[in-house]
Amino acid sequence: MSLNSFFQFFVPKETKFFPLYQKQAEYIEKASKLLWKMMSETDLQQLENQKKEIKACETGGDEVLRDFYSQLFNTVLTPFEREDVHELAEMMDTFLDRIDDSANIILTRRFTDVDEDLNTMTVNIMSAAESLSAIIRDLEFMNNPSKRREISRLCHEIKTIEHDNDELYGNYISKLFKQNYSLTDIIKRKDLVQVIENTTNSAKYISDKIRSIISKL
Repeated sequence: MSLNSFFQFFVPKETKFFPLYQKQAEYIEKASKLLWKMMSETDLQQLENQKKEIKACETGGDEVLRDFYSQLFNTVLTPFEREDVHELAEMMDTFLDRIDDSANIILTRRFTDVDEDLNTMTVNIMSAAESLSAIIRDLEFMNNPSKRREISRLCHEIKTIEHDNDELYGNYISKLFKQNYSLTDIIKRKDLVQVIENTTNSAKYISDKIRSIISKL
């Protein structure tokens, strides 16, 4: 048992990190909804506006991460393992970065139509973001057995979403070269499905980290 874990039995837990996690989760959820809208948007001006909103979320997330570093530097006793506090914040920031990457691909590749599988994958990302928000709201109360069970259930939900998107990704790649697309269009669609897959993986890594955190309680 680490020194930090030992003293947590006797000293009230520091709670100032939880609002920062919640702010990150809010940015992620908002950006994921905008990404889903972008996937079916045909108006270029609307696409550009939605991309700017996602970028604003990503920038806001970077500011939150800087606050994490500042708070962590000035905190002796963290609510759970210091390394986990830092890694969870970093992983959430990466999830937000991947959403921004996906939005950038959608905007710059100028798709005239998007396959249903790609749309479903972005719906799944949105669902994962919503589950993450619910997890983060309960994270402060993870010592409560019922809250811990709910967090575990939601983490499993995110893992299931990631598994679904894995299957969609594999099927999409398999079908991509069977369609009557030009080489340029194949490359564009491959770029998009790959970054969406990476985005989903980022959500799953967060759920794995949270499961690891609550397993140490």
